[in-house]
Amino acid sequence: MDKLGQATLKAEVAADCEVLANAVAVARERLGQGSAPQLEACAFHLVRAYNAIEQMGLRIAKAFENHIDDERGWHTELIHRLCLAITGVRPRFFPRELTPDLMELRGFRHLIVHAYDVNLRKDRTVGVLEAAERIANRLPTLIETFFAQLSTEQRGGG
Repeated sequence: MDKLGQATLKAEVAADCEVLANAVAVARERLGQGSAPQLEACAFHLVRAYNAIEQMGLRIAKAFENHIDDERGWHTELIHRLCLAITGVRPRFFPRELTPDLMELRGFRHLIVHAYDVNLRKDRTVGVLEAAERIANRLPTLIETFFAQLSTEQRGGG
């Protein structure tokens, strides 16, 4: 990847990270208000958070691998793929220890998007929000590490 492509990708991923941070902060605020409509608003913002993470992943996959083979399970495949370093192509983006939190958030998003009738449980939503916060707190450092490793590898140092 050339310097312009890398700089563009880094700016796009950083912007996605800002959307994620905002979504998580608003979700926390809505959850704290406690009413059923506010719990639903929290769930909406948790879906936004996951969508921002997924957008980051799609940007990276498109820039390096350019496709996801499994069209039905691509959400899960994307998470697993981004936990892999691909020698000669790119470093890993997510550390493996984030996989449970990513899968928790992905599963919650799936429930909210596809459920026809759902009664949100505050205790379950709190757990999902905590997973989203852990991811959001780590992502700025993960982004910096990813692009630093990418630069090192492209210079032939890795």
